[in-house]
Amino acid sequence: VELREIALRQGWSLNDYSLTATGSGAAAEGEERFFEDEVDLYAFLGLDWMPPEMRENRGEIELARRHQLPTLVTLGDIRGELHGHTTWSDGTADIAEMAEAARGRGYAYWAVSDHSVGLGMVGGLDPERLQAQAAEIAKLNDRWKSQGVDFRLLRGCEVEVLADGTLGLPDEAMAALDVVVASIHSGLRQDRETITARCLKAVYNPHVDILGHPTGRIIGVRPPSELDVERVLQACAETGTVVEINAHPSRLDLSDVYARRAVELGCKIAINSDAHEREGMEMMEYGIATARRAWLRPQDVINTYPLEQMLGFLKDRRGPVQRT
Repeated sequence: VELREIALRQGWSLNDYSLTATGSGAAAEGEERFFEDEVDLYAFLGLDWMPPEMRENRGEIELARRHQLPTLVTLGDIRGELHGHTTWSDGTADIAEMAEAARGRGYAYWAVSDHSVGLGMVGGLDPERLQAQAAEIAKLNDRWKSQGVDFRLLRGCEVEVLADGTLGLPDEAMAALDVVVASIHSGLRQDRETITARCLKAVYNPHVDILGHPTGRIIGVRPPSELDVERVLQACAETGTVVEINAHPSRLDLSDVYARRAVELGCKIAINSDAHEREGMEMMEYGIATARRAWLRPQDVINTYPLEQMLGFLKDRRGPVQRT
């Protein structure tokens, strides 16, 4: 609608087939203009071409007029993932199989982040099992290093945020990991203040790197929790906690609106497929679509960075964050 208004102000009527001169401009009434592609049409109207995901009349037209549209993140920008599961908890493929799937996508790293204890139905990991898992990860990493393969598995865990905000692993166990994702899976119908305080307690933990699928929604099945997302995102910005866009099409959590707000506040984003099987990594494209609707650029998403640079965004690499 807005593009048609722009065309009318320039003396043209825009429909699905052509531009037709109205006679109010320099062109004779009835003159038609046809274009091979959208880029040419937008240029004729004095605009840069806008990716379809941005076309929501949220300010993108003015940026297109000023030639200041952001370069949006693409699937090809993703260098790895930081949240995925194996047969050590509720996944259907073992670590080596998931790693091969990640390598097949051209990833340079993939975080083994099985569930912690605290989510009873999935057989989550306690510190002792995490240590046993670490030996398997190290063996695979050593093999690839000896073969000159540029790929690394990261030791991670999706740590359960319990009903009172405590976590499913002790601090010393989390400190030994490369990446910690904290997520709420149960008690999602707590009142707004309770669930917000619960989530904030996790965000302020110095070892929690990523807040996983923050609102807990399952699209068409379960509404989002009553979480005060604005307060939580402010805390994530304050503490340097990365916020996840969970790419699974049943979640897409954060939403595009909240993901854009997170970046406005200064948060970094991780886009993860939360794969529980090898094919699950194919869900990444849906997370990318959500990120593009949020106007996210590659530099806003930590898993577009090379391994060492990405790790530098995580809390234990940066050092302690003091609560103000």
